[in-house]
Amino acid sequence: MTKSGPGSELAQAAMDLDRELQRFEGLSAEAARIKLTSEKSLERATQALSRAAESQDRIQGLVQKLVAAVGASRERQESEASALLARAQEIAARRGQLAALLQRMGGLGQMAKEVQERLQSGRPEVDDLQARMQQVADDAAGIERDAREQEFEDMSRQAETLRQQILAAKNKLGLLRKKE
Repeated sequence: MTKSGPGSELAQAAMDLDRELQRFEGLSAEAARIKLTSEKSLERATQALSRAAESQDRIQGLVQKLVAAVGASRERQESEASALLARAQEIAARRGQLAALLQRMGGLGQMAKEVQERLQSGRPEVDDLQARMQQVADDAAGIERDAREQEFEDMSRQAETLRQQILAAKNKLGLLRKKE
């Protein structure tokens, strides 16, 4: 198995240990099967025991390697979890910023609705209405600026669009007043 990432070290260590355990089991079984009836069979049994002991030593080393790989994996996981927590806090903070901007936009929407209701009420007080429209436009400009600084581009565009619409309506109202 080729190492292609940090997780592959753990997988490789587990596979190496598994292979050595299988080899050890085979050597143990071989040593147990050998009949101890001749000098040659005693020699073979002794060699099988020796190979099994060597395998057992390798197993201890591979277990240590696996434990180290598990530890390294745990450290990586903890590091990633810490980074994820930091990102979650960043997201929560950004949501708070957006919620504040949305609340301000909602307030502007209410103000714009009041202006519209005054316009539809018959003969509105033009000077008061124009001042109110300018206030809505100024507040929209403030929201646009804050949204742009906080890199909420869509909110920035919405606030700028509202500002332009209110200023256009204010200008039309001014033109209508001059015609009277």
